[in-house]
Amino acid sequence: MKRLILIAAVCAGILGGQSRDEAMSYYVDHPGGTPEQELWQVLVLLGVGQSGEKLWQGGLTVRQGDIFQVEGYRFEPPDKVLPAGGWRMLVKPERMETGTIINSEGASDMQVVVMPKGLLVQGRGGPATTLEVDAGEDGRFSIQPQRLRFGVWTPQLGGKARVQRIPPTTDLSGTDMRQHDFPSIAAAADGTMSAIWMSYHDQREELNYRRRLATGEWTRLLPVPRSEQDLWRPQVEHDADGKPWMIWSHRPTVDGPGNWDLYAMPWENNRWGARVRLTDNPLPDIEPAIARAPDGTIYVAWQALRGRSSQVELRYLRDGRWSETLAVTNTVENNWAPALAAGPDGAVWIAWDRYDADYNVYLRRFSPDAGFGPERQVIGTPRFEAHVSVAVDRQNRPWVAWETDAVNWGKDYGFFLGERSPGAPLAGNRETEIAILDGEEWKAPPKVQFTDALEAGNSAHSAPLLWFDPDGGAWLSFKRRFARRGMFAGVYWEYYLSRLEGDRWGDPILLAPSGNRKSTRLSLAATGGRLWAFWPHDNRDWAFGSQPHAARVAAGSMELPGAAPPPKLTAFEAPMMKIRPADPEEADNVRFIRNDRIDYHGRALRILRGDLHRHTELSPDQGGLPDGSLPEFYRYMIDAAAMDFGASTDHQAGGNDFWNFMTQKMADMYHFPDRFSTLYAYERNVGNPHGHRNMLYTQRDYPIVPFFQREDPKFLLPDTPDGELLTFNSNSFGGNVDNDTRLLHEAVRASGGLAIPHTSGSTAMGTDWHAFDPQVDAVVEIYQGDRISSEVEGGPRWKRADGKQAGGWQKSGEVWNAWKKGYKIGVIASSDHMSTHISYAMVLAPSTDRQDVWQAIKDRHTYGATDNITLEYRLGECLMGDDCGKQEPTPFRVRVRGTGDIAAVHLIRDGEYVYKAEPGSANAQFEFLDRGAGPGEHWYYVRVEQANEEVAWSSPIWVEWK
Repeated sequence: MKRLILIAAVCAGILGGQSRDEAMSYYVDHPGGTPEQELWQVLVLLGVGQSGEKLWQGGLTVRQGDIFQVEGYRFEPPDKVLPAGGWRMLVKPERMETGTIINSEGASDMQVVVMPKGLLVQGRGGPATTLEVDAGEDGRFSIQPQRLRFGVWTPQLGGKARVQRIPPTTDLSGTDMRQHDFPSIAAAADGTMSAIWMSYHDQREELNYRRRLATGEWTRLLPVPRSEQDLWRPQVEHDADGKPWMIWSHRPTVDGPGNWDLYAMPWENNRWGARVRLTDNPLPDIEPAIARAPDGTIYVAWQALRGRSSQVELRYLRDGRWSETLAVTNTVENNWAPALAAGPDGAVWIAWDRYDADYNVYLRRFSPDAGFGPERQVIGTPRFEAHVSVAVDRQNRPWVAWETDAVNWGKDYGFFLGERSPGAPLAGNRETEIAILDGEEWKAPPKVQFTDALEAGNSAHSAPLLWFDPDGGAWLSFKRRFARRGMFAGVYWEYYLSRLEGDRWGDPILLAPSGNRKSTRLSLAATGGRLWAFWPHDNRDWAFGSQPHAARVAAGSMELPGAAPPPKLTAFEAPMMKIRPADPEEADNVRFIRNDRIDYHGRALRILRGDLHRHTELSPDQGGLPDGSLPEFYRYMIDAAAMDFGASTDHQAGGNDFWNFMTQKMADMYHFPDRFSTLYAYERNVGNPHGHRNMLYTQRDYPIVPFFQREDPKFLLPDTPDGELLTFNSNSFGGNVDNDTRLLHEAVRASGGLAIPHTSGSTAMGTDWHAFDPQVDAVVEIYQGDRISSEVEGGPRWKRADGKQAGGWQKSGEVWNAWKKGYKIGVIASSDHMSTHISYAMVLAPSTDRQDVWQAIKDRHTYGATDNITLEYRLGECLMGDDCGKQEPTPFRVRVRGTGDIAAVHLIRDGEYVYKAEPGSANAQFEFLDRGAGPGEHWYYVRVEQANEEVAWSSPIWVEWK
C-alpha cells in the first residue's frame, strides 16, 4: 500500500494540561476524531480511456480544509505518493485474465486492458473545501469533495480523469498485532451502533466489539469474553429494548474436532450478560445469519450438519426468551449458508441454496404466530446458483440475490480433456441475479450490469448483499474480481455499493481500501440519515494482488440520497436450458464403490474416494482465480464430487499464519465423518530437483516447513518484494540448498506428518528421486487432473493427443524410477489447480475416521484413478501397498468394476509388462501366477485402461519369491 499520512497525532505527553476538546484536535484523523459529516474521501482516477503507456505525475493541495492521507490506487513500482502531496504513476496496458479455460497448458482467457490508476484522498472540511489536482502538462482541475454526489463520476481533463466521492474510511481494528475479519454492524433506534468482528494472533482468536455513541464517538475496543479460540461469522443486532446481542459460531478448545455450536450474549448497562448456548448437537452448527423484525424480535438461522446432510435451522429471541430450534429444511440433499431478512409485517424470510445435481436457490417465510409457509424454489436451472442474500421491501416483498456460474460446475474438467471438458471450474465468471416474490408472481429488477470507469478488466461479480434503506431504496453490495497476470495471477477482490435508480443500477461506489480474498463479507446499517458499511480488507496491493499483508476492518458512511424512483420490475424469467449431465452414471458408480467391501485380515475395508491436492483463494500463485474460495472447496468436495475425504492444500498454507489457522479450523468445521472426513494439509512448492509436495496431518498446529534457500541471483532485493520470497522460492527452480529434501523429511517426520510428491515427472515441479524417507514418503501423486501422469514415459495420460505436456517432462522423475531405486511408495491421484472431478485418491480403510484414512495412506493401501473405478488387487493375504516379504509362488488376484468397457488390465513387474487381460466389458476378474520372475525382491502393480481413456493405477505389492 502506497500511502502518505499528512496529519499525525502529537505525542500524548504534551497534552497533559489541555482540555479534552483541545486534545481531540490533535487526533482528527483517528476514529471519531472528526465528526463523520466533516470527513470526505475521493478517488481521483487518471488514464481513463487512454491507449498505450503514459506517465502521470503532479501534486495535490487543499484549501479551507485538511488532507489526512493520500493513498495510491492500483499502485506498483515505480508508482509513488511523494511528500507534500506529490505523486507519479505509470498507467499502462495490463494483461487481465477474464476466465479459465484449459485449452493448452492450463492457459486462461486473457484481454489486454489499460487499467486506470488513481489517488485515494481523504480529509476533512465543509462545502467550501477545495481539492486542487495539478497533473503537470496534462492540466489541472479543482473539486469540492463535500459538494459531490456519492457515486457520480465527475469527468475532468477532457475525460482522461474522473473523480468519484466515496465513503471516508475509519479503521476500527485497533491493535496492529492482530489480524481482523468477519465484521458485522447494526444500528439501534437511539442512534447508537454496534460493531463486532473476530481477530486473531498467535493461534488464538477472540471477538472484538465497539459501539458508536449517538454523539458520533466510538468507544474503545471491548474484548468479548467467553469467546476464544475457533470462531466464525459473528453477528450483532439489537433487541426490542435496544440491547445489542452478539451471536457467533464457536468451537471451544475443550471440544473435539467438528463440535461447532452457536452462542449468544448481550451487552447491557456496561456489562456482559449471560452467554446462551443456542445449539448443542455434536456436529457443526455454522454460518449464522441474523435479522431483526420491527418489534425487536431477533431471528437466527444457520447451517446445521446432521448425519449425512446439511440442513437449515432457525431460532428467535422474543420478549426476552429464546424459542426452540425450528427445522427450516429436512432433506437428504445439502442445504447451505442461509440468509434472512424481516419485513414490515414482522415475518422473516429465509433464503438458502441446495445441491441436487447442481445448486439452486430456495425461499421460505416464517412468523411466530403463523409458523412456516411453503418452501419455494426461486431458481432451479442446471447452472451454479448459490451464495444467496435476501431483503424485504416496504410492500413485504422478499428480494433474493444470488451468484450464477456455469453448468456442470465442478464436473469433469482438466488438462487432458482440454476443450472436451464437459465440466466447469470452481470459479468462473460469476454474475448476480435478483428475483422478487410479489404475491405469487416472480418479478425481476433491472439487470445487474455496469459500464462505469472501474468496470474495465473486471471478470466477475460476486458476494451480492441486498439491503433496503429507511427511505425504501434498494441497495446492492458486491465484489468485483480483477485478475492481473504477471508472473502469477494477482487476484484482487473489491467491494462496491450500488443503489437501484428505477430502471437501472447506479454507478457502483467503491469502498476503499477493500482488496481481499473472495470469501469475506461486509455488513450494512443506517442511522442518522447515513448509510454505514463495515467491511474487511487485507492491505493487498496491486503489484501482487493475491498476497495479503495485514487483515483489518474498516467502516465508512455516506449521506442517504433520499427516496429513489420506483423500481421498474418485469416478469422474472429463468433461462431455459436442457443440459445432459456430465456423467449420467455417476451416482450409480459412486453408490457401488461405497458399498463395496474388501476383506483384509478379517477386517472389512471400504474404498474411500478423496482428493489430497486442491487449491483455493488462499494460494497466492492463483488467488482462487480458477479454484474458488475455501468454503467452495468444501461445497465441491461434499456435493459436486461426492468425496469421502479430502484436504485443501494451499501453497505454504496461504503464506501467513492467519490463513493457516483458518485452513485448519475450517477443516474441523466441515468434518462430519458420516459424510465427509477432513485432513489438515498444505503444499510446499520447491522446484526441481527437490519437487513439490503436499504435507498431510491428522493434528493441528503443525509447522509450515520453510524453503531452505541458498543465495540465488534471481532473488536479490529489491527486485522481489520481501515476503514473497518465503512463499515462492520455487520460482527460482533450484534456488534451494542441496539437502533441502532431507531437511524437509526431518521436519515432517518430527511433526508426525506425511509428504506426498506430485508431478514428479515435471521439469518445473518434479524430482529426480535423489532422496526418500519411508516414514514420510508413503504415496506419490501419480496423476493429477491439472497436468499429466508421471507414471512412465509413454504411459496413458503421459501427454495429450496434440503432444502437449503441461509442466514439461523429465524421465528421471517418472514413478517407475522411484520403484526401480527400491523406494516403497504407493500411489494416489489428485487435482491441483483448476481441474475437477477427474483425479481420485482411492484409500482402502475400515472407516472414514480421520485417523483411519491417514493410517491407510501411510500403509499405502491406496490407488489412483481418473474415475470411480473399483479396484481390488492382492497377493494372498497381502493387499496393494503391502510388502509381503518372502512368499511361496502365489497367484495375484485382480477384481475391477469400471465405469465403462475395460480395454486392458496390465500387470507390471519391475517395469516390464508380464500379463495383460482384455475383458472388453466393465467388469474384470482374474488370477495370474508369475513363473518368470528371477531371484530378489520384485514390485508388481496393476494399471486399468478403459476404452473411454479412464485409468486406474494400483499401489505396488513388493514380494520376494521363495
